[in-house]
Amino acid sequence: MIIRVADDPRRADNWSFVLEALAIPHRVLDTAMGRAIVVDSLIAPKASAALLESDREAAEAVVEEPPAPDSGPSSVGVAVALGLVAFFFVTGPRGATPWFAAGSATAELIVHGAWWRAVTALTLHADLAHVAGNAAALIIFVSALGRWLGRGVAVSLVLLSGFAGNLLNAYAHGAHHNSIGASTAAFGALGILGGLQFVRRYRFTARMDRRRRALTAIAACLGLFAMLGVGERAEIDVLAHLAGLGCGLVIGAVAGWLIRRPVRPLLQWLLVAASAAVVAGCWWRALG
Repeated sequence: MIIRVADDPRRADNWSFVLEALAIPHRVLDTAMGRAIVVDSLIAPKASAALLESDREAAEAVVEEPPAPDSGPSSVGVAVALGLVAFFFVTGPRGATPWFAAGSATAELIVHGAWWRAVTALTLHADLAHVAGNAAALIIFVSALGRWLGRGVAVSLVLLSGFAGNLLNAYAHGAHHNSIGASTAAFGALGILGGLQFVRRYRFTARMDRRRRALTAIAACLGLFAMLGVGERAEIDVLAHLAGLGCGLVIGAVAGWLIRRPVRPLLQWLLVAASAAVVAGCWWRALG
């Protein structure tokens, strides 16, 4: 029984390749209408179904993945980094001023209600090298988020990921742990980028390949975490970095599903102002 005829011999050869891969007996014959695929009538339904499935997968595979959203160059990462460096010259290094006693992420205080420390600790740094390293990471990751989501959404989500990461870290330790630094938020920004890419690749990749490509984004985040977030130095808070990354992945995935169109500039600036107000309010509560 002839189940398919192709004008183009290469197309018939592709059909034959599919049937060979599935061990379905067949022949390829040249006819007046073109090159035909011939099978036994008993297996014709199975062969036809196999070719239909191959056609469907080929149609999905040609769907082009759209480029990631890009609203143009963003200076929000530089602004956040400069703000942290400027604040470091106000607070000084660890132990030099009372800022650290009032605002560090002391686990036992956070779990007993001092939640604002999960925000204030993001703005404190042990020394100049500490703040410089975090500032460099924020310039890269937050600027990338600013291009994707806009300045206001980027800053507010990074602040949320840092806050959530410090809370999670505090509850994981319970007591006898104290951390400072914006690295939790920096890894949160990396996680948000990974979550956004996960959703984008899952939505726009062909079904047969979407899971692998989506998980590649998560694997890239974990690779960067392994290079940047761990180390043998005692001052490296690996659990805080991991908590920030994990919270960022969740926040980025949720944002990827919910934010389908660009956020208007006015709302972006309102979110920037709201984020600054949250940080200032937490410090007011810490010093009050």
